[in-house]
Amino acid sequence: MLGFDEMSKFWHRITYYRHRSELWALGLAMKVPLLAMLPIGIVLGFWWVIAPLPIVFPIILLLENLGHFGAMAFLGIPASLVLLLAAPWFFGWYGIAVCLMFGRFTSARAKEKALAESIHAYRAKAV
Repeated sequence: MLGFDEMSKFWHRITYYRHRSELWALGLAMKVPLLAMLPIGIVLGFWWVIAPLPIVFPIILLLENLGHFGAMAFLGIPASLVLLLAAPWFFGWYGIAVCLMFGRFTSARAKEKALAESIHAYRAKAV
C-alpha cells in the first residue's frame, strides 16, 4: 500500500508534468494568438478527460450494479465538488486564451512566469 510520502511525490510529479504541458500550450498560444484556444483547450482536455480515465473507468464499471440512483448518489457529490474546484482553474485559462486572441499578453506572461517558477522549484527540489 502506498504511504503519504509516496502519494505526495506522485502528486508532485503529476503537477510537474501538468505545468510543463501548460507552459508548452501557453508558448504555442502566444506564438499564434488567434488560435490560442486550441493548444490551451487540448491541454485542458487532456488533464481533465484523458488523464483521469484509468481511475474513473474502473469506478464506473463497478458502479453499474448500483443502478442509476446509487451511481448518481455515489458520484454526484464528488463530481460536483471537483467541478467547483476546477472551475476557477478552467476559466482562468479560458480568460488567458481570450485575452491572447484580443492581443493582450499581460496575463499570459504572468502565467508563463508562474509556471516557469513552479517548474524550476520542482527541479531544484527533486535534485
